[in-house]
Amino acid sequence: MVAEGILNAWVDANILLLVLVAAWIPMRRALGRGRLGQAMMGQARAMEWIFIAVIVAPFLARLVFPPVGPQLNLSDLLVAQYLNGNLEMSATRFETLLGLRADLTDAFLLQRDGWTNAVLALLLLGFTLSAARLCFAALHLRRVLRHAHPWRRFGRLELLISDEVAVPFSTCGLRRRYVVLPVSALGHGRDLHFTLAHEFQHLRQYDLLHEFAVEALRPLFFWNPAFHLCSRQLRELREMACDQAVALRRPIELGGYCRSLIRACGRARPEGSVFVPVGPAVGFVDSTHGTAMNSQLGRRIVALTGCTPSLESQQAWKAIGLLFCVLLALGAVVMQSPTGWSHDRIMLSTIVNLERLDERNASQPNISGMFATIDPIPPTQ
Repeated sequence: MVAEGILNAWVDANILLLVLVAAWIPMRRALGRGRLGQAMMGQARAMEWIFIAVIVAPFLARLVFPPVGPQLNLSDLLVAQYLNGNLEMSATRFETLLGLRADLTDAFLLQRDGWTNAVLALLLLGFTLSAARLCFAALHLRRVLRHAHPWRRFGRLELLISDEVAVPFSTCGLRRRYVVLPVSALGHGRDLHFTLAHEFQHLRQYDLLHEFAVEALRPLFFWNPAFHLCSRQLRELREMACDQAVALRRPIELGGYCRSLIRACGRARPEGSVFVPVGPAVGFVDSTHGTAMNSQLGRRIVALTGCTPSLESQQAWKAIGLLFCVLLALGAVVMQSPTGWSHDRIMLSTIVNLERLDERNASQPNISGMFATIDPIPPTQ
């Protein structure tokens, strides 16, 4: 059934996102204390590959390894562990837990219960609101581009000046790419130089495509906090990687670059209806307000002014990213539900039937014992 396969793949992707957060963040913090912590470009590339693998692997696994015939899966592995005595619970309860996901999936697809209708309504409402937010952001962005004033053009790249923006940002359309600058940026020559170098680096790294992909997936995973955490960390790593690439590409004054970031963050707190890029755009600084923006700015400055990362460190993070992708792909294959009856499953079903037979026998009165307690009638003389 196509609908069941799509639903199961979507559930697998959400589970893998939670697993990714539980594994990636502690590992990155542990490795970040050493020399690998300065390799921001390698971390950003690894995070991009992992994020793509988490979303694509469950759907690709069902196309390449369809759940037909005998295969390696998590359910059979758990049954084997139970039969070996490594799991302590009744066979009936264990079988119920194994089939819980299949039962919930069937109930959701068939909409047999009231709770399934409520869950479907909440999912549709959240999807609609998230998609509407993305559409409004895209329309607002289009309006800003139409009202901006052309300044320079280099092939398909256009530099625009706008009095409606708070911070510089870059975006793209079907045919052209744009870098939008606020009017205030023209009054600071050095800030303008650093801003253009930063935004041009975003375009070289194809960061806009990654940002568009994340925003397009947001309505599908709006309810999962792991998705928002991963997307936020990916955006932060992307900005750090861009800063580091600009510094390594050509010699720049790091102090001036950091002061330019600080001034841009000061302008990122707009008053009134000044546009701050959200959704399908990549800004010079994040538009988050308050302490979150300040802490992110601090981490960017620390990463930018730290020791220069080696090529081996960048390659090491890429190797870690590939390893995560392989493990996630294997996990997507293992998480598929079995379709046939293995020898271990037949044994488990037999144990379940024996438990049910024992419970039925225990619930019935012991007829033979009752007759055994009655004294026999002595024979007549």
